[in-house]
Amino acid sequence: MKLPPLRLAASLAVALALPSLAGCRPASAPAGSAPAQAKRYTVRGEVVRLPEAGAPSQSQEVSIRHEAIPDFEDRQGAVVGMSAMVMPFRVGSGVSLAGLEPGDRIRFRFAVDWSSNRIELESIEELPRETALDFGPAAR
Repeated sequence: MKLPPLRLAASLAVALALPSLAGCRPASAPAGSAPAQAKRYTVRGEVVRLPEAGAPSQSQEVSIRHEAIPDFEDRQGAVVGMSAMVMPFRVGSGVSLAGLEPGDRIRFRFAVDWSSNRIELESIEELPRETALDFGPAAR
């Protein structure tokens, strides 16, 4: 059964967020390091929420409204795409959020490791404020 892209994306967001919400992490995957076999995506978006000041580094998450990801692959490696949406991203080690504020437009790279249901922000850079982003009609 093939899920509609929006439903698939929502299911993915929940599946990937649950381990981070529970603080789960496989012993073989240290905080801040996605395995080499993880699939990586570079996407543009807008910062929605930053981690609270003083949050432990291993549990820091940033919420980002991102543009659609047409080449997103599911667990089996099939290209299913992902609609624009707001998602939480675990902040990888060495990634600085210094100077960022909600509303900032950004380009970021994240890794998806299906073997551990882990999604992790690997890099982030601020874009000019006037950068036009396309969140599509479903995100408005």
